[in-house]
Amino acid sequence: MYDLAIVGLGPVGAALAALAGGRGLRTLVVERETAPYSLPRAAHLDGEALRILAGIGVRPEGRDLDGFDLVDRQGRLLLRGRPRERPPGGFPAGRLIHQPSVETALRDVLRATPAVTVRLGTEVQTVTSGPAGITLSGPALSARARLAVGCDGAASRVRQSVGIGVEGGRFEQRWLVVDVRLTRDVPLPSRLLQIADPARPTTFVPFADPRRRWEFRLREDETAEAMTRPEAVHALLAPHVPPEAVDVERAAVYTFHDLVATRWRRGRVLLAGDAAHQMPPFLGQGLGAGLRDADALAPLLARVLREGAPLGVLDGYPAVRQRHVAGVIRQAVRLGRLATLPAGAAAVRDAVLRAAHRVRPLHRALLDVRG
Repeated sequence: MYDLAIVGLGPVGAALAALAGGRGLRTLVVERETAPYSLPRAAHLDGEALRILAGIGVRPEGRDLDGFDLVDRQGRLLLRGRPRERPPGGFPAGRLIHQPSVETALRDVLRATPAVTVRLGTEVQTVTSGPAGITLSGPALSARARLAVGCDGAASRVRQSVGIGVEGGRFEQRWLVVDVRLTRDVPLPSRLLQIADPARPTTFVPFADPRRRWEFRLREDETAEAMTRPEAVHALLAPHVPPEAVDVERAAVYTFHDLVATRWRRGRVLLAGDAAHQMPPFLGQGLGAGLRDADALAPLLARVLREGAPLGVLDGYPAVRQRHVAGVIRQAVRLGRLATLPAGAAAVRDAVLRAAHRVRPLHRALLDVRG
């Protein structure tokens, strides 16, 4: 019997496995896929997330940044958002990263951690709890562990298997995410932009060369099939970058949600990362929140599994993390709503903020909005 079973080998599951294995917990990680997803997904890590990864031995490269600019459709600055928390230990306030590189580095760490066993290409269908442990079952799997953590994403099989629901859903928008590689030098902004154009709210993410990302809000009548066609993607990119200056790596439609699991622990089974919470990406905190989950949970797992503490100790995990996650989701939703106001309300927003910039104390405050 393993001490700990982790379902899902994305960056959160891998980080938790590294933290648990580093504490001597005999850990099994089960992952349905055989290799990391090869294209970028998460874009940003804050200083705290970078600190957590550095403690594991992973230091992601990328472009450092200290927040975002909210601009109007003409590109005029409305406000500049900056992280509320000061980065610890000399880490930057934030960094735009390449997620596949981070996942590869984490898997390298796990290969060098004797206490961790990884089973790729293995599907978990059910998670069954008993008085002394849990059983993971699938077509080619039957494994037992004293505790289990679902790090298996928004559609978590673990969460469903133990009967945990989700709540929220007051924010729901469909966006087209387009990742590109520049094929030549193009003058583009170096800051992350939330372009509050009521006709087409857009996000620009200036990854380190040669990658860039644009995200476009879709209208209700625009289908994923139509908007991911090359001609539609190029038409959306054209106002921002010459389409011939980029190679499109990925164009995919996502629905941005604000959802949280109704509970983060049921008996010997816990949830972390997207299995526990999903947030709109406007603050770039989705992956960072999952890494904070892993960092908060690992020492509590060690107390139970190595020191014989009662299971109730694990309730300290949601007690710490749920409040923080709820606050980040609220802030992300507020920014998302502010950036995607319809035309009439957007005109009022722009007029008010432009007027505020003419008052020196308000101008200074709008250049340093902490969120």
